[in-house]
Amino acid sequence: MIPADRCRPLDSVSRSTWASVRGLATDLDDTLTTHGVLTAPVLAALESLRASGLPVVIATGRSLGWASVLARVLPVRAVVAENGGAFVLREHGRVRTAFLDDDATRIEGMARVEACVRALTERFPALRTAEDGTARRTDHALDVAEHTVVDPAVVREAMALARAEGLACIASSIHLHLSYREPDKVAGLRAALLALGLDAGELGDRWVYVGDSPNDAGPFGAMALSVGVAGVRRFAGRMPAWPAYVTEADGGAGFATVVAALRAGSEG
Repeated sequence: MIPADRCRPLDSVSRSTWASVRGLATDLDDTLTTHGVLTAPVLAALESLRASGLPVVIATGRSLGWASVLARVLPVRAVVAENGGAFVLREHGRVRTAFLDDDATRIEGMARVEACVRALTERFPALRTAEDGTARRTDHALDVAEHTVVDPAVVREAMALARAEGLACIASSIHLHLSYREPDKVAGLRAALLALGLDAGELGDRWVYVGDSPNDAGPFGAMALSVGVAGVRRFAGRMPAWPAYVTEADGGAGFATVVAALRAGSEG
């Protein structure tokens, strides 16, 4: 069940709260996108934030390769990738990549991850590597709902086996992620803000976070102004933390609603 004191309607956010916001962080799949597409209203919302001077950072389970492209083509300051394992900064028309762990830790950790993935895909033929698998550096993503729908019981059993091997795993709306490190979008966001010269201490109470699924639970729990698009409700009972507010619309339409409320509140 969704806690009674969480998932309040977005129109219950006060104007003074919106006016205090210093930046916006957001998930990508099924939050910015709708059926995998960045729609015109979402692109317009991102551009309006850029024009207003509010920094935007994407925090996604997608690969570092995707993050490098997104940071180049979207009006955002940074993209945190692989659920916090790495980030890409946009600086003076170029991009810079950074990791939260040193090379030795990543190499040893990913060797354990890949060995577990081989065992899991042999045991469960329905589990297949996500399309962006070759562009990953800190985790491995298995497709469980993007192009192939995998039985949730299989996903749960695979997660239990991975954890028994000492690995971390988390599900998004489309992928099952396995890593040698605990997924931590909040740590990735803080690192990205510090690298940008922004105040990472403001993340908890002066930034907005928008998301939709279990791999957004970290920011939902850590950030006071956390918002779930409507699709978050389908994960009732499956997340350790819930957003403080929820939009009526899902996907990109829900995200655009958040930006509209933020702009109206901050300019009023």
